[in-house]
Amino acid sequence: MMKMNESTPQRLGNSLKCICSVYVPVRDPLLSAEWWQRNFGLEFAVPFNPQEAQAIMKLSDGQWLHLVETKGEIDNAFPNKEGYPMFRFTFEVRQIEHLYDHLQSSGAQTDHPADRGACGINFVFYDLDGNKFDVNECIEVHRTPAEVAKVKEHLFQYVTLTN
Repeated sequence: MMKMNESTPQRLGNSLKCICSVYVPVRDPLLSAEWWQRNFGLEFAVPFNPQEAQAIMKLSDGQWLHLVETKGEIDNAFPNKEGYPMFRFTFEVRQIEHLYDHLQSSGAQTDHPADRGACGINFVFYDLDGNKFDVNECIEVHRTPAEVAKVKEHLFQYVTLTN
């Protein structure tokens, strides 16, 4: 454990406030930006500049999603100790059922939704370059019990119909 000394400034509480930017490797930043606009309604945080080799998109809460051109291997997933390929982060969403329907109808690659109890409902999706992402809605916090039942009935019909 680090000890406070005269050269170490004293801090109160957690000094990390939030994540302001996330960097995602992509083959074509502009094409990727168009995909994020079409599927999630994201807008450019700053005008696109091809010389920067990245498109910077803004999430609804203000965080920036940098779509960075790469020529290297694109691999933002990693296996957990059981070997399941994990994602780097989870997006918080509202009306997860509408987002799932939209992604299904647009042809985006998704996994089936999962009910994670008190943690909410999640599903995984993949961007044009195969980057793996997770979305979550804590429906029990944001919705009435009747709404929760309707959302679960709606989302989990897909699992039943496709299995």
